[in-house]
Amino acid sequence: MKLAVCRWQPDVTGEAIELLCSQGVDIIEAPPSFLLNFDDTGLQANTERLTAAGIRINVCHGPFSDSDDVSVIDPGAREVALERQIVALRRTALTGAHCMVLHPSGPVDAPQQGPRSDHLRAGLEAMLKVAEETGVKLALENMLPDHLCSRTVDIRAFLDEFDTPLLGVCFDVGHANVGSENIQQAITALQDRIIAFHLHDNDGTRDIHIQPPYGSIDWPALVAKLLSLDFPHPFSIECDPWNQAPLSVLLREVRAIFAGQMPAEMEFNGQVVWPICPRCRHYYFHVGDDLLCACDA
Repeated sequence: MKLAVCRWQPDVTGEAIELLCSQGVDIIEAPPSFLLNFDDTGLQANTERLTAAGIRINVCHGPFSDSDDVSVIDPGAREVALERQIVALRRTALTGAHCMVLHPSGPVDAPQQGPRSDHLRAGLEAMLKVAEETGVKLALENMLPDHLCSRTVDIRAFLDEFDTPLLGVCFDVGHANVGSENIQQAITALQDRIIAFHLHDNDGTRDIHIQPPYGSIDWPALVAKLLSLDFPHPFSIECDPWNQAPLSVLLREVRAIFAGQMPAEMEFNGQVVWPICPRCRHYYFHVGDDLLCACDA
């Protein structure tokens, strides 16, 4: 099991790369700005700089602002969005990433679900032609309520319609936690087509991207499901470290969860709780024979 971290700023200076290496980061998910803020030559140079430092790009995230939505009603805006997505997909190939994540849409009003699904379908058809040329897969992300592809049945419909190994799923566990479907059951329904994962947590009502396990997701149950998949790619952690800790602490705590080492427990007023360090505000984790919070970072 390998972990990647999502970096949302395309900082590839020597100092920034050295910092990533010092914190144990060796795999990243690259942001849209990494793909679109540089020309092809600059992108290749930045990728080579990361590779030379021992950091590889596993996944790239396609652009997802309002102007990047290939499902919008306005034909002019839709054409611009599709062009940007295709540029990002072609440039993903230059990074060595195996797939690019695509947000199917922004928020969609109920009356527009049909026509915007049709526009997404047309966008996917055009992008999959580029995927065939480049060999880079397209990962359709499960979305929040009131977006296209917020339900597994809708995602499965697109997958079955195109029926190509070049179209898969990026399963975002935080999005699923805000939705109404059971996370493990949703993964089961899509697991034959999942090619990327986004790991983060929230309170079950908002997409706030906090570090596992500081939200409401049942991580022991979810990790058991994830490990049963024998997933061949790294899992992307799509959040910042809890309470501004270093990335090394983020990786250490998420690895502990995958190793079945949840935060240390104690009994308080007849309930089992996870105590939090009063200084760093992190849980205490069993790491080997030690009990660690973030104060040692």
